[in-house]
Amino acid sequence: MTREEVFDAWAPGNVEWSAWAKPSLFAQWPDTVTPSTTGAPDSHDYLWLPSATGRTAIVVDLPAVESVRTGIALARRGYRPVPLYNTSYGPSPVVEIVPLILELARGAIDLQTRMLAPNAPPAFLLDANRLRPGVAPSPGKFDNRWVVFPQDFPSATLLRARGVADVLLIHAGGTGTRSVQEDLAHVLLRWQQAGIRMTAASPTDSGVRDLIVTPPSWFRRAWYRMITVARLRRNNAGGFGAVIPVRSGGHYGYG
Repeated sequence: MTREEVFDAWAPGNVEWSAWAKPSLFAQWPDTVTPSTTGAPDSHDYLWLPSATGRTAIVVDLPAVESVRTGIALARRGYRPVPLYNTSYGPSPVVEIVPLILELARGAIDLQTRMLAPNAPPAFLLDANRLRPGVAPSPGKFDNRWVVFPQDFPSATLLRARGVADVLLIHAGGTGTRSVQEDLAHVLLRWQQAGIRMTAASPTDSGVRDLIVTPPSWFRRAWYRMITVARLRRNNAGGFGAVIPVRSGGHYGYG
């Protein structure tokens, strides 16, 4: 499959939610990707999920491959998976993404055969390891850690205008008030304050639980985005990722 075919499978042009799909990772792939079509373990079926009527939108914050497989499982339930992996690939990356690339290509084959409605409710896909590098960031490494901002998601006003009244977070973060990753909490709390009901579940649950999102650091502070971006490395393709230059000293961000 070409990278264009893979991206088109995940972000069809006739789907409103495709506007939020992040193209940066797809744009840096080789011209063609040959995914394996065998050997993928079964994912959870999520048969307990509410039907995809449009009332519920989903955010999936699971490790990369598991996130993609969950997105495909949700597509089988009628939800539109939207990849928000705003990272990139380079030599010696600190966050391993080759398995993510291959799983996205495999998932594209499944999505090409699926007749999802253009107005199917969204399931936004994140990598829970986006700030958990497999190797320590150091000079010469490709620092592709990344974060999400409220601007990476539709506003509460738009969600409500499309009939969304509930947002379900699928993650493995536990049940505590600080179980939501901090960057994502900036998004979910805005929705919660706008009157959207927040719920949560893990992949092994058989139902949802109420979720109360508490204010993260620098919530609604004007300098939050500037400070956060300053600790990471932007890529000229639009996402995050760049080689850490060799320096005599200094701080390299989220260490």
